[in-house]
Amino acid sequence: MLTERIEEEIVGSAILIVDDNQANVELLTDVLTAHGFRNVHGETDPRQALARSDVEAFDLFLVDIRMPHLDGFGLMTELLTRRHGDYAPILVLTAQTDQQTRRRALASGATDFLTKPFISWELLQRVRNMLHIRVLYRQLRDHNLDLERTVAARTRALADALAASRAADRAKLDFLAVMSHELRTPLNAIIGFAEILSRQDQGPLGHPDYGDYARVIEESGRGLLGMVNRILDLTRDATGTIALDEDRVALRATVAECVAAVRARAERRGLSITLAAGPEITLRADRRRLGDLLICALENAIKFNRDGGRIDAAITAGSEGPVVVIDDEGPGIDPDLVGRMFDPFTQGEGSLDRRHDGMGLGLPIIKRYAELHGGRVDLTPRPERGTRFRLTLPANRMLDHSPAPAHTKSG
Repeated sequence: MLTERIEEEIVGSAILIVDDNQANVELLTDVLTAHGFRNVHGETDPRQALARSDVEAFDLFLVDIRMPHLDGFGLMTELLTRRHGDYAPILVLTAQTDQQTRRRALASGATDFLTKPFISWELLQRVRNMLHIRVLYRQLRDHNLDLERTVAARTRALADALAASRAADRAKLDFLAVMSHELRTPLNAIIGFAEILSRQDQGPLGHPDYGDYARVIEESGRGLLGMVNRILDLTRDATGTIALDEDRVALRATVAECVAAVRARAERRGLSITLAAGPEITLRADRRRLGDLLICALENAIKFNRDGGRIDAAITAGSEGPVVVIDDEGPGIDPDLVGRMFDPFTQGEGSLDRRHDGMGLGLPIIKRYAELHGGRVDLTPRPERGTRFRLTLPANRMLDHSPAPAHTKSG
């Protein structure tokens, strides 16, 4: 049983009868209209049928074969060409029943045959069957068009949202870049004058505590300046403007300097920090950024260590290239953060219950500095407790190296 909607579309479909015999056109029209079809048209000249089909959308063609000016084969070929992929069935009405006529009609675009003289019920059933398929085709086509319009609209909306998001990201990066640039000038002044006070270049400060205050100001200023430099490098990296300032760098001496730079902070927490003996390796690297990378890694080991714990640094020359390892005895890595540890602004603690300072830029900067040198960084849990930081630099950055001494010493 057909639904009322489909039935209504079938009887309302546009039908064009093309037959050079006017009596045949009138007979077919009468049969169809008597059974409820409301949109039936006829043409005795196939040329007029073509012209009419160019301006009217017909759902079914009833076509004779033998006609003057243009036979049914030629008419069907033209209709097929002009429909531009639209499906409209063609029912051939002919008195010729030979196989060659049937074969040629099918090749020309016919959908079905009916032999003259026809039986009314058979004509009606074939017409209804073809129009049913035509209605379903039209519904499917309209549905697909609606889907295409919906997809196109959503694609445009997503493209607009993506463009807006990129614009917002760029605005944030521009703000960070401007902020970082503007903060560096007063920070340099703070650090410079704190150094002068610490050295007491202009004479004694008058109280021994003032020297400690000046050193705290200098240390805090340097920490803040390091953070500002990291933000600036992060924005430069996002905009593709970061570049390495390469030089000859002694890796062990650089690691030792970084250990010395954070030693006071480690000792304030009761942490011991050591650098094991290792090979002397000379690298082609950016001295400042390599040092900043190592400082960040050591500061993380201090920040997330247990009170009274250890930090052990070591250097090796593996088959892949130089390796720097820093072990701590902290609580390790939260499994929920493993996949996001190197994402900018990721914090290991909630914003309202944080025990450690920082903006969540240390690990992203570490990762990016390593990648700029062609290397990589890994954070893995240690078997006993804590976390192991591992920096691997490519072998082609080594300029020369000598084996490690046989003993181990504290740095």
